[in-house]
Amino acid sequence: METINGCTVIPPVEAPDPIPFGPDQTKAAYVVLSGIFPPGEPGPPPHVHPHTDEAFFLAEGKATFLLGDHEVEVSAGGLVFVPRGAVHTVWNSGDTPIRGLILISPGDAEHEFVPAADG
Repeated sequence: METINGCTVIPPVEAPDPIPFGPDQTKAAYVVLSGIFPPGEPGPPPHVHPHTDEAFFLAEGKATFLLGDHEVEVSAGGLVFVPRGAVHTVWNSGDTPIRGLILISPGDAEHEFVPAADG
């Protein structure tokens, strides 16, 4: 990550861990996780974030989102917005890595994972 005249540049990376950006750079408006998410790894169990919204952008690859009780397949170029309190999870359902961004807002709130209540 490099800062030039107050602007931040994050070059592409092949690291397995997402690169966080914010909240310091965004004055706590949001946090962005940029990275590569490999195929074959399960997603987290269904959960909610009581204090934060999430937006997922897929630049490459294919993911399946569980949004409440509905599965949605999303491919490169797709965006999924999950408002705080919505039950969800996501996993790489393709056979190639996902390259993408996860935007979390607001950036100064605790991004808490709360397991979804059993039905």
